[in-house]
Amino acid sequence: MEEFFEHVKEGLSKSPKEISSRYFYDAKGDALYQGIMKLDEYYLPRCEMQIIADKSHQIAQDIAAQHSSLQVVELGAGDGSKTKHLLKQFQPYFSDLEYVAMDISENVLDINQTEIRNEIESIDYNGIAGNYFETYQSLTETSNGRLVLFLGANIGNYTTEEVIDFFKFVQSGLDRNDYFLVAFDLVKDPRKILAAYDDIQGITKQFNLNLLERMNRELGANFDTQHFDHFPFYDPLTGIASSQIISMKKQTVEFSNGFSASFDLFEAIHTEISKKFFWSDIEEIAEESNMHIAQNYFNTNKGYSFVLFQPAG
Repeated sequence: MEEFFEHVKEGLSKSPKEISSRYFYDAKGDALYQGIMKLDEYYLPRCEMQIIADKSHQIAQDIAAQHSSLQVVELGAGDGSKTKHLLKQFQPYFSDLEYVAMDISENVLDINQTEIRNEIESIDYNGIAGNYFETYQSLTETSNGRLVLFLGANIGNYTTEEVIDFFKFVQSGLDRNDYFLVAFDLVKDPRKILAAYDDIQGITKQFNLNLLERMNRELGANFDTQHFDHFPFYDPLTGIASSQIISMKKQTVEFSNGFSASFDLFEAIHTEISKKFFWSDIEEIAEESNMHIAQNYFNTNKGYSFVLFQPAG
């Protein structure tokens, strides 16, 4: 709670204001996000599942050429609804398969464990709640090969500089023959991208405004969500989709501990970016982070890709 408040206090004191998207995910936020995943406009889960269905055996074969046993570490694991299918197809290729699920939400990890164990009873399962920038560093050495998963196109939530730093961070936990599998949403029709973050039903709006409601519930704030709106934007020049919460009037929000935040009319809180990648972006990231692209696996229309990286040296 204290960490959440300190982040909010700092973010709402900035110009422009910003709050990290990681705080979207309380129990209500998790439920709303599951609703987003089912939207017609939100194409990303369908692209990802297509790759998992069509390419998991090939991914397993490529990794099994280096490792007979495998520890799979998933950063931002979510509810496991997609990963369970990947792991089930991995199982025949490895004598020992261990899964370490890392997520900031304890609630979603409970769902993850149920999903994975219902699909693969014999798997060695370990769920670790917390910020994966901290929990990943707590991993002990393993005699198995290691595959780090970062799916859901969540890599797009970071700037290019942050992505490079993130790759270096992940590499710190990999041996030379280990792997890092990352899902990238690639550039496509700008209107299709924008619609994914501005659905007709307004569930994405509810998801964003729940951040204000969470501050009301947990930090004693008095945000009136009727006086705020969700505004998504996509820039095809940079490939960056972004989300903002807009104050629809001049107002001041009070917190129970005495902190207050003032908003001008139409002032924004930046909450999230979701970058869409050109292939040249991915090559640059690999080069700058000293990683080697071992293989890539596209969906049918080549608008989405799983890219398998290894430390370059």
